[in-house]
Amino acid sequence: MGHKLAIDFGTTNSVIARWDEEKRTAEVVSLPGLSTLNLEGVPPIVPSLVYVHDGAARQITLGQAVRDQELDLQKTNRLFRNFKRGVVATPAPEPRLIDGKLWSDRAAGEHFLRSLIDTLPNHDEIDQLVMTVPVASFRGYVDWLNNIVGETAEKIRVVDESTAAALGYAVTEPGSLVLVFDFGGGTLDLSLVQLPESRERTGGILSFFRHTPTTKHAARVMAKAGRVIGGSDVDHWLLLEVLKQTNLTLDQLSHDYAALLTHCEQAKIDLSTRASTTFMFEAQGRAHPIFFTRGEFEQLLEANGFYTAIRHAIDKVMYAARQQNIFKEDINHVLLVGGMSLMPSVQALLQRYFKDVAFLGYKPFTAVAEGALQVAAGSGLDDYLVHSYGLRHLDAESNAHEYDEIISMGSRYPTETPIEVTLCAAHDQQTELEFILGEIDTEAVSMVELKYENGEEVFVAKADRAAQHIEPLNEAIVVPLNPPGRAGEERIKALFRIDDRRQLLLSVIDLKTKGELLHERVIYTLR
Repeated sequence: MGHKLAIDFGTTNSVIARWDEEKRTAEVVSLPGLSTLNLEGVPPIVPSLVYVHDGAARQITLGQAVRDQELDLQKTNRLFRNFKRGVVATPAPEPRLIDGKLWSDRAAGEHFLRSLIDTLPNHDEIDQLVMTVPVASFRGYVDWLNNIVGETAEKIRVVDESTAAALGYAVTEPGSLVLVFDFGGGTLDLSLVQLPESRERTGGILSFFRHTPTTKHAARVMAKAGRVIGGSDVDHWLLLEVLKQTNLTLDQLSHDYAALLTHCEQAKIDLSTRASTTFMFEAQGRAHPIFFTRGEFEQLLEANGFYTAIRHAIDKVMYAARQQNIFKEDINHVLLVGGMSLMPSVQALLQRYFKDVAFLGYKPFTAVAEGALQVAAGSGLDDYLVHSYGLRHLDAESNAHEYDEIISMGSRYPTETPIEVTLCAAHDQQTELEFILGEIDTEAVSMVELKYENGEEVFVAKADRAAQHIEPLNEAIVVPLNPPGRAGEERIKALFRIDDRRQLLLSVIDLKTKGELLHERVIYTLR
């Protein structure tokens, strides 16, 4: 019998978990040589690091082995870190020339992920593998992931990271509203999730409920928001501040960059538990002592818009919640996920916003992977789409292409019944019709209004319907019309269905011949 695994591929650290069928629980997997040692209650995690020894032969070291060999302190361009962000960044970071071969962040990420999968115990017996995906860059990341897993794609499921975290935390109150605050190395993702209403279906890590036709036994996602900001940004801001203090430039730093960035990352971690930190680094043959207090650190974050970005993300998810008559007073728990959620100033900001809410933060590094396994084990999750989708057509008056919305933002999936669209021929003797779907990206919160209630600042999100962008999702899918169509004649019935993997499926029926021209053709994985 195969086994179920989940990988939470993170910007800074990655976590692998397996499903224990007997205990009906998830357990974190330690990969020898790749995972950190399980010391002082810290679970085994794999640092998301790749060091290229030989670019031409593609010989690499990854994970904890990079740190054990102090390769992250080497003065070279062979170290890749934070490459998860580069996978979906637009424009993509410039590739590096290593031993005559170009290495990109996407290539480093591909080698890292393939190596993780190949190192998994009994990886050829995997029954199902669940991958977690950031809310803020869902579509681009899924595209990249599909290219990597290739022929094993049928065994792969994806779930967004913050929703998985809601399933991974031990919240036992039936019907509770929980806000998942997932703040890691690369992204800030928030999900507002309502837990199942049936008491016997909650508890532990929600491992016992299954998919049902109703939502009674399913966790229901009420709102989502995401921003591309994380610990790697903070590391970079610290590095720039160090350069400012030492009168150095990035060009002068050259190959000392990787070592200094490692020091800055550790300083950030230290300042979460200490009032000050100090370190020494070398550049251009000279040693530089560096000292930071927590107060100076927080001033640096404020100057770079760090706290404003957090407030905007919270405002956006609460704006979506208010559309469903849910207010911050209705939230029962805030679940802290990711290393950045452990920062005292971040927690203080959240506690000011959610004053009477219980905070849970005892599994910030493993909740996502453990929750992802709930999906593999059959846990109910009534999720929704965060964008609208439209079908392209030619406007008769303007003779320009426009999109008619056929799937609304907030639509639940999988769909119970297909969405039917009837299409007419645009002109006489038309011999084919094409299908192009577009993602309608309306920024629900592009303006934030500052108000005062009882002497306190309150940020109120406002909608800006003018801020809309449509991104085509697929190459044209062409269906023939035989015999040719006549102008205005209802000729094609299109049936759109979304399955439990977020895949948009298209079936096409010719109304004249009654023949089926397409059957559940996969168009795209929606988000």
